[in-house]
Amino acid sequence: MTDDDLEQIILPLESGSEWRFELEGDENIALRVHSTDPVYLNGEELPPTTWYPIHRYTKGAIYSPTEGKLELSSLPASQYTSTSTTQLHLHSLHLALERLRILARRAGNVTVEPGPFSGPSPAVTNPAARGPRVMVLGPPSSGKTTVVKNLVNMALGSGVGWNVGVAGLDPSSPSNLIPGTLSLSSPAHPIPTHHVAHPLGSPPASLPSNTLSADVPTLGWWYGQLEPTTRGVPIWSKIVTAMGDVWSERWRKDPLLAASGLFVDAPSGFANPLLGQTKDDRSRYPLLTQAIDAFDIDLVIVIGLEKLTIELQRILASRGTKVIQLPKSGGVVDLDDTYREIAHAQQVRSYFYGEPALPANLSRLVGRTVPLGLQLSPYSFQIGWDTLHVLRVGEGSAAPSSALPLGSSHILSPTRLSRVDPGGPAHVVRLLNMVLAIVAITPEDRIAPVATDEVKEEVKEEAEGGGGGGDEDEPDAVAGKVELDEDEVPFREEIGWREVLGFVVITGIDALKRKYTVLSPSPGKLPSTVAIAGAIEWVDSA
Repeated sequence: MTDDDLEQIILPLESGSEWRFELEGDENIALRVHSTDPVYLNGEELPPTTWYPIHRYTKGAIYSPTEGKLELSSLPASQYTSTSTTQLHLHSLHLALERLRILARRAGNVTVEPGPFSGPSPAVTNPAARGPRVMVLGPPSSGKTTVVKNLVNMALGSGVGWNVGVAGLDPSSPSNLIPGTLSLSSPAHPIPTHHVAHPLGSPPASLPSNTLSADVPTLGWWYGQLEPTTRGVPIWSKIVTAMGDVWSERWRKDPLLAASGLFVDAPSGFANPLLGQTKDDRSRYPLLTQAIDAFDIDLVIVIGLEKLTIELQRILASRGTKVIQLPKSGGVVDLDDTYREIAHAQQVRSYFYGEPALPANLSRLVGRTVPLGLQLSPYSFQIGWDTLHVLRVGEGSAAPSSALPLGSSHILSPTRLSRVDPGGPAHVVRLLNMVLAIVAITPEDRIAPVATDEVKEEVKEEAEGGGGGGDEDEPDAVAGKVELDEDEVPFREEIGWREVLGFVVITGIDALKRKYTVLSPSPGKLPSTVAIAGAIEWVDSA
């Protein structure tokens, strides 16, 4: 579609219907509401008579509880209206959760908007003062993130002043950051749907944002993979446990956050009963039950799978966790690998360059337009190999288990840190275009190198014989020489599952000068010179 093809279309909506759309790579649209009754996009009430831009590749559904009317800048190639919707189920679920939040607020005597001299909030000690903790689970392409976003926006748009927590445990569909991350956030305003990046709000940038929904307080952890795997179970479990501890500490200090509750966007791998099983633990759904325990989940919503719902009801009954089934929306689109790669690339790009600019064909619209987020200018610079320490988690060189003697097992820690040496050709290829997570290092994180008491044979013989002769260098050899393995990392393993400070991308490697070219979201020195690599790569093709 060219700029000259711009046309405005009036689209009537029946009561209780959804208008569903799927934008292609060359489609950008804007819409505005011309009806007096509210119209919703993923639980967010659209502002009346104000253009609402939606960027390419976005897929969504606009729900109208009563008869409504939309004005469109253009009609997408793939669009239709349906009266078969799951919005009634979501609204019923929202009302039940809202009742639990109100009861928790009363039990904790929570003031939604404390006065300027109210002082620090008292610690939450009453279990009844906690709101609902909800986990949404389902197979791939079932609409898990969309369900979470609808429930979050309904809570934030209720007018009560909730400040719900959101735990993004799906690294393939990150809530706020980039692919490969897990996050905790606490939005306080409804979250818009303008593009495929940041489905649950953007983290704060170095500049004040134009929108309230962009500055969502966010903490991130780096897993470095798109899905939890059997090999990555040790570090996954450490990260989820650390996230649960941070969340527990956070809500205990904030009565409003405790009463508002928590929504967890779970990965589709949690539906696999065998994923995460070890030789010592053959229980079913180990990753799911660990996350339920870490966040003290009291309600699990399963999308579409009746067998999984019944099985989880039986397994989780002893924990006091309720399990309910939610029908899968007929508007859910099966996402292929190509679309997921495009979405991942846009998510990484939005982290460095900010929100996409308003397309040219929408900038000529007459009337008010919803303000968009900031556009950022990243910073590229060079840094030496010896300055930036690139590490990996759980990649220590070890023989496979099948090559070990019978009855033997590995003694290396599965979360062991290993150094990435860019000197070899293979390492150069692996590091180029790699996304790195920057982690903070404290003096307590450094460990002393292990000294080896290897002494030269001739020096040892002279010492035993009592000889006093020899070269001047021999006494130093006798004292012992400190030798470090080239893969030895002088940091504790705990930095591998610590909250990250941010992300950079290695865009170039100069083997002659022994320097990286790094893309950073902001100018200035890096907050830390220790970075952890994963399996996420990004090439700016925009």
